[in-house]
Amino acid sequence: MTYKENLEVFDMDIAVDAVYADVCGSAPVSMGVSNMLQALFSTRQCANPNANHALGVQLLERVERARGSIASLLNVDADCLIFNSGSSEGCAQVFHGFFERYKHEQPLVLYSAIEHACTLQNINRYSLEGLQAIAIGHQMNGLLDTEQLEQLLRAHVGRPTLVCVMAVHNETGVIQPIEDIARHVKAAGGWLFSDMTQAIGKIPVDLHASGVDFAIASGHKFGALPGAGFLYARSRYGLSPLIVGGGQEGGLRGGTQNYPGILSIETALQEKQHTYGIGKVAVQQSRETFERTLQAMLGEVVVIGQQAPRVPCVSFVALPGVNTKKLQWALNTQSIYITGGSACSDKQRSLSNTVIQLGYPDRIAGATVRISIAEAQCQLAYERILAGIAQALKLSSTVPAAHAVTHVS
Repeated sequence: MTYKENLEVFDMDIAVDAVYADVCGSAPVSMGVSNMLQALFSTRQCANPNANHALGVQLLERVERARGSIASLLNVDADCLIFNSGSSEGCAQVFHGFFERYKHEQPLVLYSAIEHACTLQNINRYSLEGLQAIAIGHQMNGLLDTEQLEQLLRAHVGRPTLVCVMAVHNETGVIQPIEDIARHVKAAGGWLFSDMTQAIGKIPVDLHASGVDFAIASGHKFGALPGAGFLYARSRYGLSPLIVGGGQEGGLRGGTQNYPGILSIETALQEKQHTYGIGKVAVQQSRETFERTLQAMLGEVVVIGQQAPRVPCVSFVALPGVNTKKLQWALNTQSIYITGGSACSDKQRSLSNTVIQLGYPDRIAGATVRISIAEAQCQLAYERILAGIAQALKLSSTVPAAHAVTHVS
């Protein structure tokens, strides 16, 4: 793109009453982060944190203070955090380290059947090289089948075993009982890897108390910058770098640290720390009212994970009989932005793997939308979304044929 075209991208008009309902895909940069970055760059604090001149030393000290601050918020030691580009990189490093360490000892991965595509693709990759992988089922409400997990752990005791379970599901928002799962895994001598991308920054997380051995996070999920995240490793022993370079991050992640991104993670998590639990009851009530109203409006609406604990302001719903792609387009024209499900597969999906794995029929799995909004002023957002859906359906006959929202028999 030319310089002029780049400027035009940032000149896009966003309606004053726009509703951004894809916070699980990527949350807007928080005001605190925006202010921090403005102060950082306006004072020209730009240098390589690994340089031995004064500014480089100061920036490295600032990065290490951020590491300590983030570690304190998550109740872990600072040297357990490895900064990287985000959850996908962290996930890849966990699998790389586990397989390289145990590839000659019949390594086994037990994994939730509804893990994020990143985890599933790493499993597929190493399965081609000799890793054995077994899926763990779920109850229809989205909670892991812990009895099956226990059975599998007993059946394979003595083997190097990595268990993979998302703490909060990226589509349903269902919160898994990670501490309980960790106890089962520890009792069997295994390691627990938890994708906490949708948990950290949305709900209070105590990584030490959780019992997990590895966890990953991406800053852009909670108001920090895209392209910055971290891997938590209870012990660094056995980990090996995916990226080698100048020995940064204790030799576990080469490359100049993304210090603006790291500082944005610290700032965003500090902001979140002060808002956990505030207005929780009202927020829950707003979502319940929204889901009930949607069901009354459309008749058959299935809320996936409705009977399980969920993070605030996330609804993963199936709308059988509604063309959800056309509904999404119609809402776009009203400045209401929703997604079909996981942002990583939104453009290629037809049936939701999550919904299929939970035991729902194809007609449910092929009609899902995810609505995830910020907690602040969520009631107004829900009202706008409901009004937008009502208008999209009411005006469907006047929408151009290629984009009309239609019911199917």
